[in-house]
Amino acid sequence: MKKYGQRWLVTLVILLSAALAVSCQGLGPVIEQPPTEEPTTDLSYLVDMHPANVDNSELPITPVDELHTTQPESVEVDIEQYRLIIDGLVENQLTLTYQEILTYPTFTEVVLLICPGFFADNAEWTGVPVKTLLAEANVKPEATELIFHGVDGYRISISLETAQENGVFLAHTVNGQVLPAEHGYPLRLVVKHHFGSEWVKWVERISVQ
Repeated sequence: MKKYGQRWLVTLVILLSAALAVSCQGLGPVIEQPPTEEPTTDLSYLVDMHPANVDNSELPITPVDELHTTQPESVEVDIEQYRLIIDGLVENQLTLTYQEILTYPTFTEVVLLICPGFFADNAEWTGVPVKTLLAEANVKPEATELIFHGVDGYRISISLETAQENGVFLAHTVNGQVLPAEHGYPLRLVVKHHFGSEWVKWVERISVQ
C-alpha cells in the first residue's frame, strides 16, 4: 500500500505541474491594439457634390460650434422689433413676431448643407414649414413663386411647388440649440436637396409672386 501511495503522489504532482504549465501559456507579453482613428465630422469630401445626390443618413452630425459660414460677420437683429412679413399674392398678409413664430408646429430633419467648393455640414434643423405659413396666408391661385428676403438684403426665389415640400422650412433651432446669429438667427430658410446659396439667413419677409 505504501508503494502504491507513493506512486499516486508522484502522479498527482506531475498532473498538477502539467496543468500549471498549460494555464500559464496565455501569460505571454501583452500585445497592444493599434489605436482606433478619432471620429471626424469633416465632410469636405462632399463639397463638389450636389446635396440631392448624397444619402446623408449615415453621415456624422456637425456640432454647432463647427458649422461653417461664408459670411463670418453676423447681422444684429433686435428681436423685440423683428417681424416676419408674408405678403404679395395672399388673401391674408401675415406679420409675425418671433414669439408668435415659436408657437407654430415644428418640423425637424437632418439636412445636408453644401456650399459648392467651400464646405459641407450635416445638422439637425428645426423650424416652421413654409407650407404651414402659406396655408395661413391663403395663397392666391395665380401665385407661382416665393421670394425670400434677408435682413442683410440678400434674397432668392424658389417655386411655389418647391416651397410646399416637407424639407423646406424656416429654422429657428439647430442641433437642439437656438440658431446662432452667424447662422441666421432668428430664422434661416432650409431647402433640402438644394445648395446653400438658397438657404437665406435672417429671413424677414416672404413675398408671394
